[in-house]
Amino acid sequence: MSLKEKAYFLGLGCAGGKLHKEFISRGYRGAAVNGSEQDLKALGDVPTKFKLEGFDGFGGYRERAMDCLAANSDLMDFVSEIKERIVFLMFGGGGSTGSGCATILAELLLEQQDKIICPVIALPSSGESIIKHKNAYQSVAELQELDGLGATFFLNNEINEDYGYINSTFAKMMDMFLSDESYGETNNFDESERLEMLENNGAMVLGMFGPGKPQDFMLDKMLKSGIFAPAESDKVCENIGIIHAGKNNQDITSGAIINEIGKPQNVFEGYNGKATLISTSGLSYPVTHVSKLGEMAQKAYEERQRNKKQVSGRKLGELSFKEPEAPAAKVTQPKKMSKLELLKQMRFKS
Repeated sequence: MSLKEKAYFLGLGCAGGKLHKEFISRGYRGAAVNGSEQDLKALGDVPTKFKLEGFDGFGGYRERAMDCLAANSDLMDFVSEIKERIVFLMFGGGGSTGSGCATILAELLLEQQDKIICPVIALPSSGESIIKHKNAYQSVAELQELDGLGATFFLNNEINEDYGYINSTFAKMMDMFLSDESYGETNNFDESERLEMLENNGAMVLGMFGPGKPQDFMLDKMLKSGIFAPAESDKVCENIGIIHAGKNNQDITSGAIINEIGKPQNVFEGYNGKATLISTSGLSYPVTHVSKLGEMAQKAYEERQRNKKQVSGRKLGELSFKEPEAPAAKVTQPKKMSKLELLKQMRFKS
């Protein structure tokens, strides 16, 4: 029932490397890819670090990914040889290394028909720079154009300044989704059903909760105010999966979830989990949220251009000081010779 052995976590760039470390610490396989030696060292003793030679970061310009991957063909070969069926491509949308390489590597992996490719993109907060908003917007737009992608997870860095908390929370949820082996007499959420959810193209969100949480709280946390970008309100949903914490559905009902996200094709339920886990797949991409990032980038760029235009051409002129007139030169009158001096002069001539 566990999908743990079938999953591989490929972390791209700084943000992707940190997510990769979360899963490695939970016993999963994967690799961290980065051009920065410092970023790779900061990950500690995690196995399988891949250094992009000649590219110590992209300086915010994700377009450099093409040149980087052309110069590091061994990475392309390495990615092509990943054996696991499920590959999670994890990266920061606002960065340049991860967001630039992710869509190209996703397309490369999609050439293998048996693979399930699941991007995990950390979206920047509203207070971050123009280039980060622009990069995130462009990377999501490129993901939309790839046919055959599986579930995509959109982490929302807006909800907490502690990105480590977001990363660890996501890892805990995904670990339970992949590895939980609980079972019950009524029904079970089995491996084939979880694979079907991961295969669904579109956004996927998870929610994991302890006992006693109200249904409204759980749904709000999963769909609006939690670690994932707010879900669209269009009620598009492919599948719902629930692992109930007990022997029944007293923690949450499928009907309550359907009321929020729409009627799915399937509802999968299991019982006796260590916590309540709710999963929904095949959702629309969070276009409303990502569009706001694009709008912020556009507005800030235009304001910056206006400010630059206002100060363009302003140069320092010459300073003009009225200097005081120089005093007239003092004429020294020759000193009248004394009689002794005259006498000496006369003796010298004679």
